[in-house]
Amino acid sequence: MLIFIIVLMVNVWAIPADDLFSPNINILEELGKMGARMKYMEKEMERLRTENTERVKVAFSASLSASTDVKYIGPYAEATNVVYENAFTNIGNAYDINTGVFTAPVKGVYFFNFVVFNPYAISTGVRLLKNGNFVVAASDNPPGQDTEDTACNSVTLLLEQGDRILLQLLQNCRIYTDMWKRNTFSGHLLFTM
Repeated sequence: MLIFIIVLMVNVWAIPADDLFSPNINILEELGKMGARMKYMEKEMERLRTENTERVKVAFSASLSASTDVKYIGPYAEATNVVYENAFTNIGNAYDINTGVFTAPVKGVYFFNFVVFNPYAISTGVRLLKNGNFVVAASDNPPGQDTEDTACNSVTLLLEQGDRILLQLLQNCRIYTDMWKRNTFSGHLLFTM
């Protein structure tokens, strides 16, 4: 054991002092690299935080009227735009309660749903248009024994910024509202593209 200690001491004395305190890696250089990585990670975290807070939020849901009074719309000889004037929610203000038109604020995938209701002896039907072009419809024949017509439909669409969605009452059809607010139009942004 004594021989081992003597050999170790001779080897340590043979190494210049500068070499003993200079490791094979440059600590200052490595600390600089770590600092650069930390700055990058901080910037990336801030970017993600900002992206999350700036994310576009779009959702609306509306009924034909806020009134509890009975209101009939139609029948008309031609298809007619329907204005759902009672917005329950309109996050992002993309739905216009004055015109009944939804305008996409950003390019993305959107989901829309609508329900139509009409009692008594006239058919009901509404169609969804994208930039004036037919996409889907919901309709029902005149009520039979139950004296009511109800229909609904949903669709998921890829919209460009500025695309317009609206509902039209079908020719010779009618919709109706009262305190139950059974005619509704809703939509929301699923994700941006």
